[in-house]
Amino acid sequence: MESLLTQTKIVLQEIHHDLLSYENSQDRETDSNCTNVISGKFQQLTEACNRLDILVNKEPAQRRPHSKQRVDEIKYDMRHLQSALSGISLKKQQRDEAERDRELLLHRKFTPSNVDSNGATHINLDDRTLDYSQRLDSTHNLVDNYLDQARATLDSMRTQGLNLKNIHKKMISMANLLGLSSTVIHSIERRTASDWWILFGGMLVTLIVMFVLYKWLV
Repeated sequence: MESLLTQTKIVLQEIHHDLLSYENSQDRETDSNCTNVISGKFQQLTEACNRLDILVNKEPAQRRPHSKQRVDEIKYDMRHLQSALSGISLKKQQRDEAERDRELLLHRKFTPSNVDSNGATHINLDDRTLDYSQRLDSTHNLVDNYLDQARATLDSMRTQGLNLKNIHKKMISMANLLGLSSTVIHSIERRTASDWWILFGGMLVTLIVMFVLYKWLV
């Protein structure tokens, strides 16, 4: 299991480096090659995480919580990198759209407005409508990207909450086994309660940020 964990962390580092290359690339061919390489490595990570889940269940009971936490951290890092990939792809898409719009504007032949028999002027709004629709789609994609990042953060917080609960149970069990005083046990419980408040506070702040971003972008 240790060997697989090490290999998985190496793949995570490689993806991080590939994302930097993808972000800095300036041509579509390089973009395509980078996305293909990154997608293949994400597939490797998914398969590795599935194998790690099986190996965690085979670990001794006393080592299982720690092993599961390490696997959960890898999954969180993978989701974070996937969100980063979506963000970079969205920026490149917006850049390409801006370049196409600029090229169309440079090569457009402007003609006088149409005037009917009554002298009324008609303005063609098709281009404006199309531009508004494209901007609206880009905004929706950006909101979806932020929601994906927030969802990954909430999943991580929920996982950490479960880990805190398991750690709390094991600490109380060990304290009883070692015959520690009730004062020490209560101190541990108070610390656990404060950790829960921090966890829920972080989740609340994340939800508020999501709401503000949604209102601001839409």
